[in-house]
Amino acid sequence: MRKAVLIVALLLLAPLPTIGAEENSIHLWSEQAPGPVLLWDDSGNLTPIDPNQPIDIHLPEGNWSLVKVVDGVPQENLLLFNQSTNVTSFLNQTIQDPRSISGGAHLNLLGPIEQSAILNATWSSSIVIPNTLGHPELPNSHLGINHQLASEFGDDVQLFSEWISNNTGIGCCAYDKIDMIGEPNISAYFDNESWGWSTYANISGQADGRSTRLLWVPITGNLSDSTDLRITLPSPHEIRYSPQSDYITGLPDDFVIHRGEIGVSGNVTVALGTNVAPIVSWSAQDRQLPWIPYGQPTTIESTCSDSSIVSPQSRFILREGSTILLDENSTNITIDSMFLNLEISTWLNLTLECTDPQGLMGNQSLELYLDGIQPTRNMQMQYLHVDDENPVDLDIGQQTLSIPSGAVLSGSVQAGDDSAPPVDIRWTSNKSNGWVQLGIGNHAWDDMFVQGPHVNGQHLTIEERHMAKPLTVYNLGIQLTDAAGNVATQTWDLVVTDRTEPKPRPALSIDGNFYGDLNRPIEGGPNVEVSLEESWDDIDAIEQLTWSVELNDEPLDVGTTWTEVQSFTLPSLPMGRHVLVVNATDSSGNTGTHSMLFDVEPPVGEFLQVTEVVKLGTGGPGEPGALDITLVNSGQGETQFRLCYIQDCTSELIAVEATVDGPGTMTHRLSVTEWASGDVIIRIEFVDNSSEEFDTGLSIHSEMTPLMWMLLILPPLIGLVALWRLKRQPENDDS
Repeated sequence: MRKAVLIVALLLLAPLPTIGAEENSIHLWSEQAPGPVLLWDDSGNLTPIDPNQPIDIHLPEGNWSLVKVVDGVPQENLLLFNQSTNVTSFLNQTIQDPRSISGGAHLNLLGPIEQSAILNATWSSSIVIPNTLGHPELPNSHLGINHQLASEFGDDVQLFSEWISNNTGIGCCAYDKIDMIGEPNISAYFDNESWGWSTYANISGQADGRSTRLLWVPITGNLSDSTDLRITLPSPHEIRYSPQSDYITGLPDDFVIHRGEIGVSGNVTVALGTNVAPIVSWSAQDRQLPWIPYGQPTTIESTCSDSSIVSPQSRFILREGSTILLDENSTNITIDSMFLNLEISTWLNLTLECTDPQGLMGNQSLELYLDGIQPTRNMQMQYLHVDDENPVDLDIGQQTLSIPSGAVLSGSVQAGDDSAPPVDIRWTSNKSNGWVQLGIGNHAWDDMFVQGPHVNGQHLTIEERHMAKPLTVYNLGIQLTDAAGNVATQTWDLVVTDRTEPKPRPALSIDGNFYGDLNRPIEGGPNVEVSLEESWDDIDAIEQLTWSVELNDEPLDVGTTWTEVQSFTLPSLPMGRHVLVVNATDSSGNTGTHSMLFDVEPPVGEFLQVTEVVKLGTGGPGEPGALDITLVNSGQGETQFRLCYIQDCTSELIAVEATVDGPGTMTHRLSVTEWASGDVIIRIEFVDNSSEEFDTGLSIHSEMTPLMWMLLILPPLIGLVALWRLKRQPENDDS
């Protein structure tokens, strides 16, 4: 508080005591923080004491005084000591009627409060100070006024009064930032209990040319700031605004500034203005005035806005025609049509009067309509699934509606009411958190509905996914609210039926290892095992599904039930790419298909076969030549070989490996040193000294010259001539 400012300043300027010395000293201590206290020696010199820490100091030998301070005023229960002392019990003493500063001030503004005009006013103030506190502008005020009177004025009260008169100002205000001036009449008084002074002055201030008048009240921390200041304004003026309004009470034209409660120095700013009537308005929660429901109470709150520090008084008057139904001085009024015995569709007149403390009144009237009819609607709902060609209409008169999972549900409504404003439309559902659709008068929406998170999915364990789950049921509701607050509602249970296909998930394994880039079946190797363990359906249990399996577009007879198809073995497969298709159908007729392509790789080893041999040139026996030999390799892995004809062989060759796309094909040329007469036999020799022979179907023979052809033809020709001659001989004999 401002009363303690001077005491605190004296404490800060006092010399620090000696801490920790024990010889030739007095130990002063307490078991608790002392709070505000003053400590001084027999010369009146102050020693600072921390009010928030227990006392533990050593003081020089001598006579010492300790006193408690309340609101900046030293109290009468003075503790005198000259030896080590525990002051805990002294600090715990309760002061029943603490000494305090009292008094007050009054600034009466006479007027005129106008632009560029001189303001006349009167100022009066008084202050009463306990004699335990001296004047702050004289030395050793903590020793009290009696000490100062004796030391400074030789106990001459008249001399002291004159000093007060000469050293005390008006202590008032500034008007439009310029100090108000006047000649003060100051009188001091003094008795055995207290002392103080009173001030009276006629003062004036000069207004500037702005539209708003400002009054500044200084807060400097002197003793006078401990008292309240009353300010009175001439009619029709009032206080309009103050940043320090928390410290101002009273009426708009007669208010009090509680200066002692303001904890900082500066100015209290007060804006002055001409009083105007309050601004009138009202509101009703969940109502759109002037429409109010017939069957429900309606509470209308007043809002009387005024530019001053005091709220205006509210008065409600409710009439039906010329009959007054309610007349209440209150900040709100509740209209209950049933209690007032009113009829549906009745018009009422409501008037609100707002009166400020100076008697100015603002008012507003409104014609209210008692709406007792619920809003009506024309509504349609339908859904469209991606598998359907046309939308399906829903019977909104049923409590339960069914739509397939994944369908888009659409709703449209046209709402009406007997009152003029459009009807508020609100759709709600627990489909998702905060799902709401809002509209006014006419509204349409659409949204997709699927099974909820409780159904089977990959967020569950495989055992949980194999269990049956219930269909998802959402709630769906519509609420129509008219301007009066009448509500029409309808709700449905929205069942999401099963339109989601099962999820077959075949997994292949070979020798217990799952099929992958590093583990593929080999022609002639172990058979491929198929597991459907990871399959599931969103609603049905796994045992409720029926199954079919196709391999390379051909049905595979492995069964149709879960027990049969849970795991099965594929037949032996040739090298190449194969397609496995697994179909699963749930109890609702939804079929899920999983198609997978897998490879069967060639066998490992030497699987060479000669497919074509071409003889180059026309050379015969004994002549050189060459063969172009084409081979296919049906195996994988590195195979080294050479091709031979009799004694002629190629260098070491590496066979082209077979792949899943087919055998490896290669053509190599074998040079022949000398053809041998007869069939051409090709030999494939491997690095392990094994070999294979292939008959090429080719033969080597000598080429025929003309002489050789004549020698070859002459014997048959001679035989034919001889036969002819023999045939002619019998004919000649007959002739």
